[in-house]
Amino acid sequence: MAEISNYKVAASPHKLDSSSTRTVMLDVLIALIPCLVCGVVYFGLYSLALVVICMSACFLSEQLYNLIRKKPFTFDLSALVTGLILGLNLPPRAPWYIPIIGGVFAIIIVKMLFGGLGKNFANPAATARVFLLLAYSSVMTKYIGFDISGNILSTDIVTAPTYLSGGTAAFQSSFMGVSGYWGYVLQLLFGTVGGSIGETCKVAILAGGVYLGVRRVIDWRIPVVYLLTSAVMFLVCYGSAKEMLLQLLSGGLLFGAVFMATDYATSPKWKYNRVLYAFGLGVITVLIRRFGSYPEGTSLAILIMNLFVPMMDKFILPVRFGQMTKAGKPMPQVMQWSMRSLCIVLAAMLLIFVPITNYTNVYIDKSGVYSYVQEVSRKLSGEYVFTVQGGAPIMGGYVQNLEYKVYVDADTDTVTDVVPIAQSTMGYTAELSFFEGKTYAEILQNTDLSTDSEFSATKTNTKLREMILECFSFYDYNMARYERLAYTDENITLAERSGTLYRFTIAGVADLTEYNYKQALKYAITLDSSTNKVYAITTLAESTYGYTCDKPVFLGKTKQEIEDMTRDEIASDITTSATVTNVSVQGMILRCFEVMGALQEGANG
Repeated sequence: MAEISNYKVAASPHKLDSSSTRTVMLDVLIALIPCLVCGVVYFGLYSLALVVICMSACFLSEQLYNLIRKKPFTFDLSALVTGLILGLNLPPRAPWYIPIIGGVFAIIIVKMLFGGLGKNFANPAATARVFLLLAYSSVMTKYIGFDISGNILSTDIVTAPTYLSGGTAAFQSSFMGVSGYWGYVLQLLFGTVGGSIGETCKVAILAGGVYLGVRRVIDWRIPVVYLLTSAVMFLVCYGSAKEMLLQLLSGGLLFGAVFMATDYATSPKWKYNRVLYAFGLGVITVLIRRFGSYPEGTSLAILIMNLFVPMMDKFILPVRFGQMTKAGKPMPQVMQWSMRSLCIVLAAMLLIFVPITNYTNVYIDKSGVYSYVQEVSRKLSGEYVFTVQGGAPIMGGYVQNLEYKVYVDADTDTVTDVVPIAQSTMGYTAELSFFEGKTYAEILQNTDLSTDSEFSATKTNTKLREMILECFSFYDYNMARYERLAYTDENITLAERSGTLYRFTIAGVADLTEYNYKQALKYAITLDSSTNKVYAITTLAESTYGYTCDKPVFLGKTKQEIEDMTRDEIASDITTSATVTNVSVQGMILRCFEVMGALQEGANG
């Protein structure tokens, strides 16, 4: 202990500066201004009114509580910060009473009843948002789209999806001349999507975060480790680096990481505990998003981790200067090195697995014309991931946009998983048990997709079945290996074989006499000789005006069943196609059966 004599020992405080609660809160208010401005510009003046009401409710609630308890009024700006953060977390067209209820709950219930600033057990804004989501879930999940000119003076509620609830349906087709994936990223970055008032523009959030970091108001460890952990978890749970970036920029994750998780009163005192705290936030947020019933998990994750902070500060203590073990040796810095190692591991996982994911998720070029398949990739395990989009006609002309990721094990012809990206928010959701774990043959045979489940809809199930059947047709035409056969005629330009499967590339014509129009048709038709059934149909050329073949009419049918189909029966079975095209395809399929029989006889002879 002799070295201690080299230091001057004096009573605290040892570090003096001009900061106070009021100056810290003022910095937070300044940092939130870009988010507020963007929210008002994107969603209109009504959004500003909601934020003002929320801030007023918080401030007046605190003063009223002080008046009732005969305590001095407080003007440290903390209530205004809570009101501003909560207001920016509200939907742009929430009813006027929502910010009042939320503000009173945040200040009275969460903050003042526990002793006021610094003594509250959880972040008031995050807790109030969770309360509002539970109490007014339908109101708190209604968002409007980005429209500067249309929203500025409007109070109308024209709901629009967010990426977390509606998938890519939430995006415009292009942004600043950029379309596709990077167009989606730019829209999320600049906030031209639906969402809460202050959470959409990530540029504004980052600007506020940089300001708070420079002013040393927040500890950079919390948002950085929170986002780093979330990125790794998204990569693990979704298996896609592209999806990881979209998830990081969606919802309130970035806003919560910068402005809510860093709250002095409810985050750990010790810096290495803050790393552990942020790690827990990232894990819980992603688990809620991926496996929970609600697509957003930031506020709930913050509330849950806030409950662990007192225990962390009590039992996980830093090593004091000069602290020794019972053996008289310096106390090892276990927590310090553990948290440093955790950060290094997370960063290493991100650096290693992002390239691996991009390498193993091989995006496959589409050959053929597809109604639903948008993107296909192959994972390291050999599993194929299909991104499919379509629309299910529900009722009264309403078409529900659908998007799923369908995972297919090609070795066993089995659908291993179906992940909804966008589907009905009114209960018309698909019954995934009809498809998950089922083989292609089982899905072909199962045409009764009605369900008693209150959370599902037969029409959605039917549309998802069509999407999955197209996934298998895509695989059959683009990835399966066939041996070319020595056969061609005036219509069949290519004949191939793979085991019991025969695939024919055949051309034909749909004669639309009433329109004085003849449509050239071309398909790859795969037949299974072991069952004498139609295995797959891939469109190579057909009408672009909607006169398309309704493939489920023929898939899984035997030659005899197709022969017995009358024109009226084909017409009565279709809802999305043209009878004339179906009749032409019927003849083309029967021709393929004839050729398959001839090839089999020739092989046997």
